[in-house]
Amino acid sequence: MLRRRSDRHTRLPRIALTLARVLVDAGPDTAELVREHGDQFDEVLPTVLLADLARWYVAASLGPVAGSRAVADRVVVALAQEFRDGDDVARAVIATGFLAALPAPGELGHEVVARLPRRLGREVAAMQRG
Repeated sequence: MLRRRSDRHTRLPRIALTLARVLVDAGPDTAELVREHGDQFDEVLPTVLLADLARWYVAASLGPVAGSRAVADRVVVALAQEFRDGDDVARAVIATGFLAALPAPGELGHEVVARLPRRLGREVAAMQRG
């Protein structure tokens, strides 16, 4: 997919398109997250978008809004699938964007890490051990 930017075309990386599509399809809250990201940066910056998503995931998982946790769970399952099926670049982007932005042990919201799909949970545990 080509995107017009400052009178030139750039090809967005596959992982950026995949992540944006997953988030837009997940629901209005995550679609709004992508829209705001696009407005701010004029393109999809995958690690920045995923760091924003991690903060949203924690808030949605812990928050009182009905249905937010279900959407958060759907998003993280799709992210885990991309982590499993993607190439090394996709895994690195997910690890450095989403997983690295999750709360560390002892930080507010860390309990959401226990709800991650197994593969992501193992990866974030290894990252947080150092």
